Amino acid sequence: MEFSALFPIRERCLYLDHAQKAPLPKPCADAMAAALATLREGSFWQSRELSLADHQVRALVSQVVGCHPADVSLFHHPLEAFFALVCGLPAAPRAAALVASEDQQALQRLGALLGRLGYEVQSVAPVRWRSAETLSAFGERRFHLVLAPWVDELGWIVEPATLRQSLAPGGVLVLDATHGVPCRPESFYELGADALLLPSHTWLLGPPGVAALVSTQKLRRRWAPAFPSPRHPQLEDVADGACFDAPDLAAPALAGWAASLELLLAQGLAEVRTRIFAHQRTLTRTLVELGWEVLSPGAAHGVVGIVAAKHPFFPAQEVQRRLEEKHVRVGVLGDAVRFAPHFYTTIAELEALRQLLAKL
Repeated sequence: MEFSALFPIRERCLYLDHAQKAPLPKPCADAMAAALATLREGSFWQSRELSLADHQVRALVSQVVGCHPADVSLFHHPLEAFFALVCGLPAAPRAAALVASEDQQALQRLGALLGRLGYEVQSVAPVRWRSAETLSAFGERRFHLVLAPWVDELGWIVEPATLRQSLAPGGVLVLDATHGVPCRPESFYELGADALLLPSHTWLLGPPGVAALVSTQKLRRRWAPAFPSPRHPQLEDVADGACFDAPDLAAPALAGWAASLELLLAQGLAEVRTRIFAHQRTLTRTLVELGWEVLSPGAAHGVVGIVAAKHPFFPAQEVQRRLEEKHVRVGVLGDAVRFAPHFYTTIAELEALRQLLAKL
């Protein structure tokens, strides 16, 4: 099947905003429609497909992330997953927590909520984040909980090994993998994180309303489920990730995400990454040649699919507006335009984009 048939959005525009939200591929939309039809018209309580949808998603997420299906727990949103984890972990009074995010409102909300749970919170906004430099400012302080992006919103990669050095004994490192999966090749076990937060609706091409938390066996030994569950530990003395699932996950969202994950796996994760990286290099070269200031990493650093840059004189929102008129969708991040193509973007489309950018 051609990309045009898989991604109907291509008939209407050149979509380059996957770092914010992905358009649904046809297999995802079809799977959601089928699940809704079963819920509306069929004997949904007898549907094997719907009853096993969470197991299917768990198995597919494990293949994409590089872990065991028992490491995967499912929630409605990454923040729900994070707080289900934090509320279920033992913490000493006034334990120190480090929270990193570009979103100042998110920082304030997370800080306030963690403060109510007894944490002393240190917040930091990792714009063009250099984890070693940032953490050195805290001196000898060690944190019992660290939440940080694996890849920040400009495409800079955070080094998990450096973050682990900031942990107190028994501390927990949670990475937000919004921009890391499937763009980066490292598996969950290679990262060295205790947990990974994984939304469905960006690079993984799924619908909103479902997210995954991937955790180690060691962490699950300490984690008390925040929600009542009929499930029981299945792996010796270690709870299966399903024991921590949020209740009442929507079957259409699960079915849609499963179809999107199957699409990525069918393309081959290595091929998906190769195409994303090639698009990143092409866009970076184009923008530099046109005089833009590129804020994302280049060839000397690890990259994902994000290229954020400033136009020589137009504000970011004006560039976005002009491109929208030409049926090109890009994102805006502060005063930068953010381009985030996926594997199904073609070389011909990027060449057409180059011509548009030259005439802005």
